[in-house]
Amino acid sequence: MSDKETTKRLRQLREAIDEGGVRIRRYTMDPRLKKTAPGKPENNEELRATLDQIWQQWFALKGRLRALPAGADNTAIGALEAGCDEVGRATDLVQRDLISETSYASGVITVAWLVGTLLFLFLLYLYTHGVRSLDFTTFEPWAEWGPVKYGEVAFWSAFGAACSLLFKASHYLARRDFDKWYRPWYFTTFLRAPFLTVILMLVVLEFTEWYGEGTWIQTYLLEEGSKFYFIVFLSFCLGLATDVTAGILGDLTDGVTEFVGRVVGRASDKLATAVAKDA
Repeated sequence: MSDKETTKRLRQLREAIDEGGVRIRRYTMDPRLKKTAPGKPENNEELRATLDQIWQQWFALKGRLRALPAGADNTAIGALEAGCDEVGRATDLVQRDLISETSYASGVITVAWLVGTLLFLFLLYLYTHGVRSLDFTTFEPWAEWGPVKYGEVAFWSAFGAACSLLFKASHYLARRDFDKWYRPWYFTTFLRAPFLTVILMLVVLEFTEWYGEGTWIQTYLLEEGSKFYFIVFLSFCLGLATDVTAGILGDLTDGVTEFVGRVVGRASDKLATAVAKDA
């Protein structure tokens, strides 16, 4: 197995283990598992004990993943995958007793407003680009230079975020595991995606235009006409992976705040030494 395939396999394993931990926590917080008043029967005691045991298994599995050495072989990765499957199966058995009657309705409502929002944005996008009928030959992209191009970024990142959230919502709905408490998360994730992508693309595009001047980047990616597709592709991908986009911006924010902190520190030092202290 190539290094690329191994890296992909490890990433998927890490995501599956993290998702398993989120499921265990969600079921632990289920109101039906809270302790009853003194003197009343503990019908949920066995289920709580089962969840505690599953969490111990998951915690051990997470520890084995952290301790996995670089360049681990397929046998070690396969053992972790098998452990992840066992934890997933045990969690499914707990979920069987905790399936909410409102789970399906909440999931359908979330999927419906995501579909409606995506269709509305798509029609708005076509309308703002000159399409007034089924004749798509009237489509006219916005200017590829200047601030207007970031309108394309905002639209396509919103499309990417909506597609990603639709997949997640329908995935959990199909698993009978949609949590109504996560509906605000879908809304806020969709809302923040265009802002995060526009800020990141502001750095990428302006840097690319400067860095690629006189190179193949300018010839192929930034050429009139090609740049539109470059912006669409990049913005849609960043919208799809909005969590990764937020992480990249977080790293960028650390650098910016450190830069500002040093500038302010030097300015403070100069102000402090501008006037000599009295002897």
